[in-house]
Amino acid sequence: MKLNRKLILVLAVIGFVTLGFMGKGEAKQVPKIDSFVLFVDQSGSMYMHHKEVVDLKIRLVKRVLADMNRFIPELGYQGALELFAPLQEILAPTVYKRVTFGNAIVKIKEDLEIHGRMTPMGPGIKGLDPVLSKMQGRKAVIVFSDGEANLGPDPVGEAKALIAKYPGLCFHVVSFADSAKGKKILEQINKLGKCVMADGPSLFYNEAALKQFVRDVFYDEVADKEEVIVLRGIHFDFDKYNIKPEWVPVLDEAVEILKKNPNIKVTIEGHTDYIGTVAYNQKLSEKRAKAVYDYFLSKGISADRMKTIGYGELKPKADNKTVEGRAINRRVELKVEK
Repeated sequence: MKLNRKLILVLAVIGFVTLGFMGKGEAKQVPKIDSFVLFVDQSGSMYMHHKEVVDLKIRLVKRVLADMNRFIPELGYQGALELFAPLQEILAPTVYKRVTFGNAIVKIKEDLEIHGRMTPMGPGIKGLDPVLSKMQGRKAVIVFSDGEANLGPDPVGEAKALIAKYPGLCFHVVSFADSAKGKKILEQINKLGKCVMADGPSLFYNEAALKQFVRDVFYDEVADKEEVIVLRGIHFDFDKYNIKPEWVPVLDEAVEILKKNPNIKVTIEGHTDYIGTVAYNQKLSEKRAKAVYDYFLSKGISADRMKTIGYGELKPKADNKTVEGRAINRRVELKVEK
């Protein structure tokens, strides 16, 4: 398949994944979110049998998670797997890969004691704050719980507090509630935003429903008008131009595509947010572009296939008046030369 001369390779903070070549008119998956937390209740009640299914709720959770992991597309999300009641981090925020998350899901224990283990859902939700603070862009928490909160502050109030701190944060819910109380709590958390709620046992039995839940939470499908290669993106901290270790796999994907397509020449464009003087931001954007250039050069991409340019704060992708918008604007984009 020939490359379209208008092909654009984008490395942006909003986080896409390598999709490869796609012909005109084919559907393209576009992420709805940039980062997510799979948030699993491991309180005593989750190690009891669900009244509608002859199995432990936690086993149902693990099976739904494993199936869900098969359908989440690798679109460069940053993801984590966290447990609560008690709080436990199974997988810290990292670039989403099915294999990595599949291995993490297996680590959820199925044989914990039931008695004496309450459900501090409120403190659990509050404990997400340091995890979410490490994540960029549009954030989502997918809660897997029966809603039996019975210790500590109100979980609905704690969810509200996080949404206030991270505007746009959505609490999607996979409910394993088998009591009116549990169902009500989960519904109240879910209704704090325009988020998705699904019945856990139904997702276990109905693959079509599970696929729809994944699509509703994670991505849209749009018709593609031209042949493209889309890459996941890298994010720069405020006033920085160094490439952080967690984004090395992203750049390595770009290297592989450039090696497989030796005729491609690219312009590496650096950008900043609007904080600072115009002159300072111009220099910073040039340093960001040069950092990516140097990385590609070290990986064997010829210098005559690349050039750099800095645009400073002149081409924002998002609103510079918000924290999230400024994070998106601190980016590097690769564009194929025409």
